[in-house]
This record gives sequence, C-alpha cells and structure tokens, in this order.
Amino acid sequence: MPTEEVDLKKFDGLKRLNKNLWLGGIAVVLSVLACYCVIWAFTEQSILGESPYMSYVLQARRWLGGHLDLGQDYPYLELAIYNGKYFVSFPPVPSFILLPFAWMKTVPDNLITTVIGIVGALYAYKLVYNIKQNAGTAVFFALFATIGGNFLHFGFSGGVWYIAQTCAFTFTVMAFYFAMNMSRKCGWAPLFLLALAFGSRPLQIVYLPIVLWLMLDYTRAEGETFARALKKHLWWAAPALGVGIVLMALNAARFGNPFEFGHNYLPEFSYQNENGQFNIAYLSENIKHMFDLPSWSDSGILEFPKFNGCAFWLISPIFLAYLIYFVKDIKTNAKNPMLWTITALVLLHMCLLCLHRTLGGSQFGNRYTVDMIPAALLGLALMLKSEKYDITKLMYPLFFWGLGINLVGTVGYLLNWFA
Repeated sequence: MPTEEVDLKKFDGLKRLNKNLWLGGIAVVLSVLACYCVIWAFTEQSILGESPYMSYVLQARRWLGGHLDLGQDYPYLELAIYNGKYFVSFPPVPSFILLPFAWMKTVPDNLITTVIGIVGALYAYKLVYNIKQNAGTAVFFALFATIGGNFLHFGFSGGVWYIAQTCAFTFTVMAFYFAMNMSRKCGWAPLFLLALAFGSRPLQIVYLPIVLWLMLDYTRAEGETFARALKKHLWWAAPALGVGIVLMALNAARFGNPFEFGHNYLPEFSYQNENGQFNIAYLSENIKHMFDLPSWSDSGILEFPKFNGCAFWLISPIFLAYLIYFVKDIKTNAKNPMLWTITALVLLHMCLLCLHRTLGGSQFGNRYTVDMIPAALLGLALMLKSEKYDITKLMYPLFFWGLGINLVGTVGYLLNWFA
C-alpha cells in the first residue's frame, strides 16, 4: 500500500505539472493578444485586414498564375528591377506560407502574421521551460522576448518587412527548441527550421553553430562519436538542403544567380548608391545608430528617432537582462563556452546588420536587432538554469519599460505622432 500511495502522489504531481504548463501557454497567448488588441483598437490596423504593403501576397498570387515577376510596378513597395521586370526583393519563405491563402480575394496576412508570432512566443515559453523547469519564469521571459521588446512593433502586421521578421524570429526559436529536444524521429527539424529562418532573414544563418552544437550534444548523450553520428544521421540535413535548393533555383530563375534574392537590384542599390547593399563604409554610422538615444526638442518634447533605429537595449531591454545575468554570476558564466559562443554570434550578427546601408528605414525602435533576441533568450535560459532565484527584482521594471515604450511607441508611430 505505501508503494501505491507514492505512485498516486507522483501521478498527482504530474497532473499539476501538465496543468501549469497549459496555463502558462494560455497566459502567453492571451498576453500577446491583449497587446495587439490595444494596437488594433487605437489605430487603423485590423486583424482580419490585408496589409497595404503586401509584397508577399502579390508574389504568391503571381506564382499561382505561373509567373515569377509581379507583372507591374508598385511604387510604394521595395521592388527589384531586373531585365525590365519587377520582382519582390526579399527572401521568399513568407510567400510559400501565404501561398495556400493567395486565392482569397482578401488575404488576412495580419492574422497570419499574428498567429506565426504567437507560435514564436509559445516556443519561447517552451524553450525557457525546457531549461529552467519553472512555468512562471518561462512565461515571464517568453513575454520579455516578445511584447516586452521591439518584437511588439511588428509581430501583428502582414507588411512585407514585418512578416519576414516574425517568421525569422519564430523559426529560429523553434530551431533552438528542437535542437535541445532531439529525437530520432525529428532530428531533421532544427536544421530545417533554421533554413526557413534563413529564407526569411538570411543573416539568421549565423546561429547555425548553436544549432549544430546542441544537436551534437544529443548524439553524444546517445553515446555516438562525431564521425559515427555524422554518418548515421546525415539524412537529417536533407530537408534543410531541400529548402536551400528551392531558394537557389528560384533565385536563378528570377535573377540568373542562385545567391541573389533581388535586393541588389533595388534602385537604391543598383544605381543610386555606389557602395551597394553591404559595405564596411556603413559600419561606423550604423553602430552609432545602434546606441542613439531620444533627444529633447526645443519645445521640451522627448523625440525618438524615426529612421534607422535608436538604442537597441532601450527598446528591447532583454539585452540588458542578458548582460545583468551574465555579470551577476560571472564566475559560473565565464566557464560556459556556449554562453561565450552565443554572445560572440549576437555581436557578429549586430556587426553584419551594421554593414547594411540602412537599419530598417522608418520604424519605431530598432527592429533589425529583434533578429538577435532568440539567441539572447537561449543564453538567458541557460544562465537561469544555475540561478538560485528565478527572476531578479530588476527584471520587472525592465519588462514593463519595454512593454510600455513599445506599446505606446507603436501606436504613436502608426498614428504619425513622430516627425
């Protein structure tokens, strides 16, 4: 009988654990939706509407008609011009996602983007929980990575720039999660998901070493040597290679170059700027923009930069949280090679972003740097694993600052409050 009592206690504990997990996931979904409902309520955005900047929808519709080009110019969109034809100039994975909906008269790309963003938030929750095993902590940091930062500015909009970044965020977080939860049946998933992230935002490829490292940890736990694992599991790379082949074939068919997505054929890069799309000449100025602070106007009004971003840590304070936790337990963290790798890759990613001619043009915040948040979240979760306390008291004001400034800033931006 004592044995049965123990077993019943374990069963009850498992039921409570599953209930907490479900409740945590529901809390994440409702919190994200609540913020977006505020934005939809105070602006002209609509969850069921079609974004006016619907480049990916236009491309998907043309694909259904058997064409690779858009057939005409849309002056308000960033289009590549090649051999007198107009093409979407961004990596095409979002168009593949929208393809099943392209037959509709009005494609609800705002709703689709919102769903993708919520999936990303849920996997951020699962990623942190998988490491920390605390539902409350996982909820907090999943929200910190999404509505507590600049992700809030675009995770609800089907505009060409925003849906691509939402996809990249979600697929990168999912790649990390599945790499940490490997199984023989889904060993292909991490590389495949990272390939989808790359097909949305190509610089996400910088996180390939993290995914490979986590996958290697799984094979080591299975008692396999690197050589044996490579030989045995080489097929895991096949779906990711398939994505790469499709992207290269599409690039070659459109631009005669398998490595050209079309951005180099934008007018601003092809003939209006001698330095092109990427150049070290942009580095110093863009790094400065990464740390630009709001300024006071002559009339005493605090003004946020509207073009090319501002201080990324001010708008997405999760980066400050990463720094605080790293320094807080420096003796332990300095011995963790994964944390150094994550830090190095995030800094590399930021430098590569700064080599681009712009940092995203008109925006609130510094949206390009949101692409780095999945790696920062992974690093935070690893540091939290060894923390005595789940959340330090300083994290709460940082989170509410990030939530407040991005919620108000996004509404203000959409209502043209900024000059």
